[in-house]
Amino acid sequence: MRYSVISDSECPLLNITNIGYASDPSVTRFGVGVRNLYIIHYVISGKGYFNGNPVCAGQGFLITPNMREHYYPDKENPWEFLWVISDDKKMSEIFGLFGADKNTNIFSYDYKEVVKELSTDLIKKNTYVVNPFEMLETFLRIFKHHPKIAVSLSQKTNAEVYIEAAEKYVNANLYLPITVKELTEFLGVSQPYLFTIFKKRLFTSPKQYILDKKLQYAENLLKTTNMPVTCIANSVGFQDVLSFSKFFKSKTGLSPQNYRNMTTRKACP
Repeated sequence: MRYSVISDSECPLLNITNIGYASDPSVTRFGVGVRNLYIIHYVISGKGYFNGNPVCAGQGFLITPNMREHYYPDKENPWEFLWVISDDKKMSEIFGLFGADKNTNIFSYDYKEVVKELSTDLIKKNTYVVNPFEMLETFLRIFKHHPKIAVSLSQKTNAEVYIEAAEKYVNANLYLPITVKELTEFLGVSQPYLFTIFKKRLFTSPKQYILDKKLQYAENLLKTTNMPVTCIANSVGFQDVLSFSKFFKSKTGLSPQNYRNMTTRKACP
């Protein structure tokens, strides 16, 4: 018997159509044939064969659309596995994170207990229809443990991690009056350390980086929208339009309105 959950509609982030589990040798086989789907198989116990190659517990195999496939369980020690199925082309990029063998499409993983736990849940929810975001969340319960992701993070230096986090924080909060103190508290680092890594990697100070990002966003809004200057000031963290105008002119030599007039004229044929 097979146990699975299916999505009742399409997820715009990453569409996972079906997640299932089976241990019965009569259903843990396919082919020879092809399917127009992206499929991941996680072998939890036992062993079997995928396109003539042995696959055992702690390994899995990837299937891409229109791939010729043939898999079946070992007679003496049949496998149990969990599968994830998607029809989303974005899965091709995700497959690249599995580090699968280029010739066999077989990969290794070390989180069998996580997969087993999910399999137990699937048995309880057999043929249960869920919304697409819950389906994606279910897949991420497994995928977040994938060693390729952990390795990519571990290869980054502390400075790289802090810089990336700082950039994301600033970009997400341009509408607020961000301070360097606030940024260091968010990151859990000292101001001298943050200043040092910004200077070394971005060739600017944290304060100047924040101001530059606000200026760039304000310039873009002035050039591409008809929003009042007051609204643009609010959008980049200035509640006082006069303070914003003073800041903008100190950086560009023009008032916000003059900047808009000049860039609009340049854009005209």
